[in-house]
Formats: sequence, structure tokens, C-alpha cells
Amino acid sequence: MRKLLGALVLASVTGSASAAASDDRWIHLRVDDAGGENGRVDIQVPVGLVSTLLPALKGKHGHGAIHVDGNEVDMAEIRGYWNAVRSAKDGQYVTVRDDDSDVRISKSGGFLRVTVDDRDGGSRVRMKMPISLVDAVLAGGDTLDVDAVGAALAKIPTGEILTVDDEDSHVRVWIDGEAAPAREDRP
Repeated sequence: MRKLLGALVLASVTGSASAAASDDRWIHLRVDDAGGENGRVDIQVPVGLVSTLLPALKGKHGHGAIHVDGNEVDMAEIRGYWNAVRSAKDGQYVTVRDDDSDVRISKSGGFLRVTVDDRDGGSRVRMKMPISLVDAVLAGGDTLDVDAVGAALAKIPTGEILTVDDEDSHVRVWIDGEAAPAREDRP
């Protein structure tokens, strides 16, 4: 969970960094661990505050590769697929139903949507990512263009970006106009 949390924190912080300081929206990350540690993490950061942190992050966390099932993915190939999806009409592009899960990938209303439901009830993923954010993530060649991602994230409307539920944890990332009240109950 710590590696996942670190990646999500970094994505949340670097993603909104170039937003205007006058932006009064908040980026929230909430992780509830139910897989033994029963820990909770709540991070909420005003977009304006994050924009001042960008200089400290630039160049330090923008290198790496995407791995799927332990294999490095060719980013040029991913960009080619994404360009085809971005320029295509809105619609349901992928539907996979097998004994283990249902997976759906679609594009509609300016968003890429991915849903995954395990048949055994073990996990559920809901991702609604603005197309402009996917463009920004894939624009940086072999590195992450923090400025492009930040500019795209600053334009995202309020609402859910990602939810992941599985037998071990619940992760939620969203943007809204106010700080969430602190959770007082113990895990």
C-alpha cells in the first residue's frame, strides 16, 4: 500500500502544480486500508498551494516507464493507440466479459472511462479521466511533462477522477471546491 500511496500522492501533487494560485479548488486523495493495517490516509491540498511546489518537483520525479504484467510498454505504441482513440467518435471501445471480470473502456463527453468489476466481488475500478489529462500525461516523451499535466489538471471540472475498491483498500481521488472535514473516527 505504501508504494501505491506514494505514487498517488506524487500524481496528485505534481498533477495540479501549474494551476493558478487563485484557484480555490481542492485536490483530495483518500486511502482506506482494510488489508491488515487498517490505516487511513487523507490528503487534501488547495490547487493554489500546490502550484507553488512545482519548482521543487520538476525534474526529480518525471522519469520512468510504464509496466504491464512486469513488461515495459512501448510509449510510442501507447501514443499511437491513444491518438486513434482521441480522434475517434465517442463510444464503447472495449468490452471484455470472462469468468473473472467485466472490463469496459469508453470515451464520452470529453472523458476516457474505464470500469473493471471482478466477478468474485474482490475489486472494482472506476476511472473518469479527462481526455486533456491523458493527452498531457502522454505528451512528455520518455519523461512526465509536469507543466502539461498541471495545466490539464487545473482545467478539470470538479468531481471524481478515480475510485478503486478491492479486498485490501479503498482509494478515491477527486477535485472539489472545499476542504473535506477531518475524519474523527478511528479505523
